[in-house]
Amino acid sequence: MNIRKLILQGEGTTLDFKKTITNNEKIAKSLVAFANNKGGQLLIGVADDGSIKGVKSEDEERYMITKSAHQFCKPAIEPEFDEIYVDDKLVLVVKIAESDTKPHYALDENKKWWVYYRVNDKSILASKIIVDVIKKVAKLKQI
Repeated sequence: MNIRKLILQGEGTTLDFKKTITNNEKIAKSLVAFANNKGGQLLIGVADDGSIKGVKSEDEERYMITKSAHQFCKPAIEPEFDEIYVDDKLVLVVKIAESDTKPHYALDENKKWWVYYRVNDKSILASKIIVDVIKKVAKLKQI
């Protein structure tokens, strides 16, 4: 995987940059948005402008992401991890597959569950109509 090429593409429907993971609710929103769409990758240790900062503790980042995926997403999401070094800086690549059990919900700061969907480079709150469409498409795929 050429991480530099990936970064040059910029954030989009299937790619999101995070300098660091600080908040379970925020990361759950991204995870759910990817799972409800075509899947995607989070690059941890990369700033929004594409500059590579690296992660200080991949174990801590991995723990936060796994905790978000299991406790702040319903149904739970199973992220895959890759570690890539660029100029002695570690970038943690988190892969989220498109889900077969859509829609996924993310828990917010107010303990409410919401559906998010990826549009361009944003994880947006899905309207009731979008949630209905996600459910219908998921049912069709099970047939």
